[in-house]
Amino acid sequence: MGGERPVRHDWVYLGDHWAEALRSPLIPDVLVHVTAWRAQGRPFAVARQDLPDREDDLRLGLTLPDRRHLSLHVALSAVERHLPPPTVQEVRATAPAAWGPALDDVIALGSALDLTVGVFGSLAWQHRSGVPFLRPLSDVDLLFSPARWSDVERLLFGLEAVSRRHSVVRLDGEVLMPDGGAVSWRELALEPERIWVTGPRGASPRTLRELRGLFPSES
Repeated sequence: MGGERPVRHDWVYLGDHWAEALRSPLIPDVLVHVTAWRAQGRPFAVARQDLPDREDDLRLGLTLPDRRHLSLHVALSAVERHLPPPTVQEVRATAPAAWGPALDDVIALGSALDLTVGVFGSLAWQHRSGVPFLRPLSDVDLLFSPARWSDVERLLFGLEAVSRRHSVVRLDGEVLMPDGGAVSWRELALEPERIWVTGPRGASPRTLRELRGLFPSES
């Protein structure tokens, strides 16, 4: 595998010798599902790493259509290639037609803020695997990486407006911080004193002031 190391919400395809790169054994039932999924040419999602993990460790997740969540712990050498999260534009045709107007508004918001809007969760699983995952009450999990705190504020205002206009689908997801942490955009919009941050390794509460301080100062 060449290029940058896969990060949380990326997608990886495992090579032929992936089982030899397991860092933690899989119980027989999980092994059967993982083997079959990989044999069908389908990818796995990169999960949050554990604190003791080494740099060449990788934690992966496999969500099955019945909502079971399976976990793998492999060496980085198991990865044959990887992809970033799909964009809203990419998954637009995969989503139910009724979601189209809401997704179009999200695309327009991203364009206005010059942000690439990624997607994870059920819609991304369906798009990447070709297997039906979506249900009538499924959310759309969005992923944003704003460069400035002012863009975060504009983003939250815009997402709340889109959500008010379109009740047919719930827009969830995360805002990525410059240090690699991620926060729920809905929680961030409430401006709590402290907010839960999911980092590349582990998770912890941070103050809103600390999160603001991660972005470059603006004059």
